[in-house]
Amino acid sequence: MTAGSDFLLWQRRTGLVAMALLALALLSLADALVGGLAGNRGLIELLPGTSFAISGPMPPRTETIDAFVIDGEPADGSVRLVPRAVFAGFWFGGAMWRGAIEVAAEAREGSHLLTVHDRYGEKQNPALVFQVRVWPDLAARNAHSPSRLTRLTGQSPYAFALGFAIVGLFAGAANFLCGRLWTRHLHAHRCGEIYRARRTDQGTEAACEPPPAVNLRPGRACTIYRPGGEQVCTARVSGCENNEVLLHVDPSWPVRPGDVACFADEQDGPAPRAAAEPPA
Repeated sequence: MTAGSDFLLWQRRTGLVAMALLALALLSLADALVGGLAGNRGLIELLPGTSFAISGPMPPRTETIDAFVIDGEPADGSVRLVPRAVFAGFWFGGAMWRGAIEVAAEAREGSHLLTVHDRYGEKQNPALVFQVRVWPDLAARNAHSPSRLTRLTGQSPYAFALGFAIVGLFAGAANFLCGRLWTRHLHAHRCGEIYRARRTDQGTEAACEPPPAVNLRPGRACTIYRPGGEQVCTARVSGCENNEVLLHVDPSWPVRPGDVACFADEQDGPAPRAAAEPPA
């Protein structure tokens, strides 16, 4: 029993590791979501020398991109909104356009409000308003991120959530495998794990899993051990139904869930009694 208890030990360890990692994955995801809800709100954050693909509906009374009126670009041209093509929208088939916001390598830190509208003074479409923030470098952008993980590490919280979740699932798989090995070890020794123990008027009633290929009947004796192999006491089968073995234990013995009930081969005689007397 002692050698097999290693499976139980590793099952408990991997279970704790799996729970901790999955909890960290949820916290990382919460950090990402809270950062998104309380943070950017449509802000496009860019670095010098980068670009960002955009698209939107066509302005009223406008059919070609050369008829666009674009406001908000700095005079030095370091931040530009560049429309490139017109296409049909996927859902309703209306006219759309695609393009990019381009930031020059020499662009300075600052905020810009870029708008696209027609030349006729129609009401501004909110979907054609782009808030752009240019940061001097990646460290500055990360330092102002709404995500705590990004501020501390410079990495996306979604990457942390995915990494913790994957490793947590592997730990959960290891936990499942160790549990199967522990169960197989118990069955090989005609044992079953006790998963419930409660006091009754007649003593302590314990319930365990029935080991396979064991003839269980009321009155049959068994020996109860701690998972590490320490013998606790003997008990008697009081019933066996619905894939559950009920055991009657003297109330003086501290039997608890996680203990193991072992049934000796009937050819070997009754199960041995505990060497010690029940505690007073």
